[in-house]
Amino acid sequence: MISVDERIKQIEGFLSKQEKIAPLDVNNEILVLLKKISENQEIDRKRYERNNPVEGDEPIYDWAEATINPGDMVQFSFLIPEGRVFFFEYLNVTHNVDTTYYIWLDGVYQPTLTQSLQDFGDHMQIYKPPKMCYNRVEVWALNNGIIAQTYATFFRGFNRWYREINREILYESLQAKMEQET
Repeated sequence: MISVDERIKQIEGFLSKQEKIAPLDVNNEILVLLKKISENQEIDRKRYERNNPVEGDEPIYDWAEATINPGDMVQFSFLIPEGRVFFFEYLNVTHNVDTTYYIWLDGVYQPTLTQSLQDFGDHMQIYKPPKMCYNRVEVWALNNGIIAQTYATFFRGFNRWYREINREILYESLQAKMEQET
C-alpha cells in the first residue's frame, strides 16, 4: 500500500507530462481533486482501523460462569492489560427474570445498556463503532430469586496497543484553512 504523499507524487508526475495537452489551470484543478480523493481514501482506511481489528490486534473472547445463592451478587470482570485499549463490541449474559444487572465500563455505570442485555446465545454487536475501554469492563448480577442461579457472561472485542490508535484523522483542506486563520 502506498502512502498519500507517494500517491500525490505519482499524480503530480503524471500531470507534469500532461501539461502540453491541457491548460495549466485545468491541471491544478485536477490535482486538487485528486488530492481530495486520496485524502478521503486515507480517512476511510483510518475509520476502518478504528472499527475493526487489524494486524497486531488481539481478539478477545472472554467467558466466565458462576453459581450464586439467593441474595448474593456475582461480579464478572475483564481487566484490560496495561498499555492496551479494549475495543468492546458486545457482551452476553445469562438472563434470569429475578436478577438485577449492572454494567460498568471503566468504572462508569451504564444504565441504558442493561435495557439491551443479550441472552447468552445472541451475538449481535451492541457498540458500532466499538466502545474504547482502558481499564476494565464489568457485569454484576444480583440474584433476587428464591433458588440458586447459574450465570455465564461473554465479553467480545479486541485489544490494541494504545500508541497505535493515537492517530488523528486530518483533513488537508481544513488544516490549510486553520493555518490561514492563525
